[in-house]
Amino acid sequence: MPNRTLKAIFLIATCCFSTWALAQNAYKCGDTYNQTPCPGAVAIDATDKRSSEQKTQADDATRRNSEAARAMEKARLEQEKKDLAVNTPPAKPASGDALDTTSPRQVSKKKKKKAPPYFTAQVPGQKKKKHATGKKDPEPR
Repeated sequence: MPNRTLKAIFLIATCCFSTWALAQNAYKCGDTYNQTPCPGAVAIDATDKRSSEQKTQADDATRRNSEAARAMEKARLEQEKKDLAVNTPPAKPASGDALDTTSPRQVSKKKKKKAPPYFTAQVPGQKKKKHATGKKDPEPR
């Protein structure tokens, strides 16, 4: 059991140390930056040259900006809620709440024509011919 624990600790420590981010070389090739040098490339020092005081100032500025952004978002959401309440039309009253001026008989609903049980292909722009019996001329096959 202790042997397994030591092996696990060793493997975890090895993984932690092997995943450190090391600065890679950067090269400027014309207007682009690459990890591999090209003909006429200029090596760029990509290390962070700020002091700890400058880093804390940048972190504080970032924190202030994020707090201001949250406050602005909250104010925007409140304003949108107010605008929605003002611009929303009133809801229709339920059938039992107010007197309904139209009776069910007065409201007419158009009935849809029943589709024929068969499919008939039609040429666009061509008028349909009717027989003397009132039936439409069958389409040629």
